[in-house]
Amino acid sequence: MPKEFHQVAWDDLLQDDCRRLIALAVREDLGREHDWSTLSIVPESATGEVRIVARQEGVLAGGKVVDLIIQDLELDVTATHHFADGAVIVPGDVLITLQGSVRDLLTTERIVLNFLGRLVGIATLTRTYLQEVQGTAAKVYDTRKTTPGWRRLEKYAVQCGGGTNHRTGLYEAVMLKDNHLAWYTEATGKAAQLGDLVPIVRQFLIDQLGEQEGQKRIIEIEVDRLEQLREVLPSQPDIVLLDNMDCETLSAAVALRNESAPNVQLEASGGVNLNTIGAIAQTGVDRISVGALTHSAVNVDLGYDWV
Repeated sequence: MPKEFHQVAWDDLLQDDCRRLIALAVREDLGREHDWSTLSIVPESATGEVRIVARQEGVLAGGKVVDLIIQDLELDVTATHHFADGAVIVPGDVLITLQGSVRDLLTTERIVLNFLGRLVGIATLTRTYLQEVQGTAAKVYDTRKTTPGWRRLEKYAVQCGGGTNHRTGLYEAVMLKDNHLAWYTEATGKAAQLGDLVPIVRQFLIDQLGEQEGQKRIIEIEVDRLEQLREVLPSQPDIVLLDNMDCETLSAAVALRNESAPNVQLEASGGVNLNTIGAIAQTGVDRISVGALTHSAVNVDLGYDWV
């Protein structure tokens, strides 16, 4: 089985990131003061019910964030979830029912909708990309092109949409990209020999992390020409990233890999969008990384409707 990157889960690390973002969102909205609009007309004793409703088709992500908002802000509100994260939703679906203090419901409306809208947007776009590769073996991966502070949440949303997480951070795997290789060439005065770099990196990982952990870490090398691929395949990196290759070249790369190093995974990257991903998947690559999943997703429209 090919090695795989860590897949983000709803764990303590993710919840800690989420709590920091919630605290920041509250500070943005309330500063050191109060929601004067709500306090000026709504008595403390008022109670009510709100339904968060889908206004367009999508994939739910972030329902658990609402629970953290209620918990961390100590809201006098209860949440009833009608769909789980990852569920396909259609216009009119009631996603979450909130009951309790009208003051709390009004003050946190935009915070709740900002989190949900963003995460549902990412999950929905991910699902759209996955639909374009149906019938192929290609898996759709996210990237590190995420909103600062939001990475784990955004990668969680990608999973909700059916996508697969690429490395969460630099600490997780070695990925030698064009700028690494350019520096190496300039610093050493000789062209980077890709086939030589893989065993050097593997030994470094073993020296730093120990035999077992050093062997487990993924090593990925970026190439942009078939000549580079031929050079690196004999050294058996875990993954080779094929950067900005057209489909004809990608197909040739797959044939070359199948012949000489069938255990090496091939990842296509660069120029991937909804118009191109289907053809890219048909070339036989194993992985397609799509920065757009997180950097180009649009918030999904959700209603915050009083009952």
